[in-house]
Amino acid sequence: MPQRGRRSAGTRLILILAALASVIAGYYLGQYWQRRPLAGLSAVLYPAGQAVDYPAGLITDPGTDSPWRLFLAADTRAPECEQLLRHYVLVFNRLAAWPEIQRNLRLSLLAHDQPDRAAITDFTTGVDWVEVISAAPEPLGRLGAQLGIQPDPKAWCSPLTGNAVLVAPDKKRWALIPYEQAAIMARNIRTIIAFVE
Repeated sequence: MPQRGRRSAGTRLILILAALASVIAGYYLGQYWQRRPLAGLSAVLYPAGQAVDYPAGLITDPGTDSPWRLFLAADTRAPECEQLLRHYVLVFNRLAAWPEIQRNLRLSLLAHDQPDRAAITDFTTGVDWVEVISAAPEPLGRLGAQLGIQPDPKAWCSPLTGNAVLVAPDKKRWALIPYEQAAIMARNIRTIIAFVE
């Protein structure tokens, strides 16, 4: 049986350098492809997330299973806000292909009309992923200012004011999700959450 010749030191060095180069190139290409989907989104992204301080007693976190939240300013008496809620139902339905994301997402409405429990139940019609936050104007205004969403009584829940702000469980806002077709909004939300987690 013929013996295989030993490789020279130069050949071995070249092979080692080629292996190292492929590992490094693979790492950076992986980072590029992981971040690349964000470039094609229509959402407005906030670099590294921006901390949000929920006013005391305004939002009850369920502990370790804190959800992602989509914040909106609303008036539960306005018919346009009922229509906007139906639009977000379509968005949530589009997220069914990603059940973990769908299960861990809430639509959090800053209700500036201060509805009582009966009005909230009537507005949400029993949808469990909608959280209506009814409070005095001052804490709602403080939270809205941090989120960058202020009420517009002349255009409640219109396509221009139906944008949502996506906030992570660690209370960092990551993106402004513009009001668009339900499929586009769902893609924006899913891509951002997958990227952050």
